Amino acid sequence: MNVLLITKTHSTETDLVNFLQLNQVNFDIADNELVGIQKAHQNTFDIVVMDADESDQQIDQAIRILKDCNPKVRIIVRTDANSRDLECQVRKESIFYYHVNSFGNQEFTSALSSALELGNTL
Repeated sequence: MNVLLITKTHSTETDLVNFLQLNQVNFDIADNELVGIQKAHQNTFDIVVMDADESDQQIDQAIRILKDCNPKVRIIVRTDANSRDLECQVRKESIFYYHVNSFGNQEFTSALSSALELGNTL
């Protein structure tokens, strides 16, 4: 399993990185969508976890490009502030899971575990 983290804040990474290391998952980190897309062109990622907010006008295009790199990729989008527009925008791209950070880490790690388990059955 290879996971790409596209994250804008490093404060939320610690738990996620610890979770991935504990589960012996290979991962790479990009600090924005452009760098993430470049990495996805160079490597095959099974799962992409990306941060998003309302100012991300191009998030849907980034998701499409990531899916062009690997049509089977499972994309999990995280956001600090939920908005109907953002949620509709990313869900139109058939992502694996949409997570609002205020829901807590348990829901997120459960979704990530499901994505990892699904990858092991493919």
